[in-house]
Amino acid sequence: MKTMKRMIVITLSILLILSLCACGSQQAKPASGESLSYVGKYVAFAMVHDDYRDYLVDLGEGNSSEITLNEDGTGVMALSTEKNDGTIKRWKVEGGLIDITVGNRTLFGPVENGNVFRLYFEKEALTFYYAKEGTDTSSYNVLSQEAFKETIAAASSK
Repeated sequence: MKTMKRMIVITLSILLILSLCACGSQQAKPASGESLSYVGKYVAFAMVHDDYRDYLVDLGEGNSSEITLNEDGTGVMALSTEKNDGTIKRWKVEGGLIDITVGNRTLFGPVENGNVFRLYFEKEALTFYYAKEGTDTSSYNVLSQEAFKETIAAASSK
């Protein structure tokens, strides 16, 4: 009887450890289907702040962001304003939406015109527009930093 109890305890312990291992690791899944066409390098060309949703503004001097999406479902994100590790643990595109997990954050947003997507940075209240290298972004009406400041100053003086 004592041996039977030990066997049950050992078996249950092994099952518990195996189930925790299976749930604990979130492996990147290789890009497939819709996601596969988004593999490549993207450069941020504009942003919108929640307080100024009517204005699409260029990133301005000294600000930049690039994203590289790899076929294995991982990638790299570089933000000039952050010194954190920009390793993309996982990314995918489904139903016209992209989501990217960097560190402990998941960024999301819609995909537009095939090679442009928007990512919302909730903590900063910013939306960045990214375009795949070589994509024509001239259809986006983007204000320079100077034009944006002038527009805001003119609106506030009224």
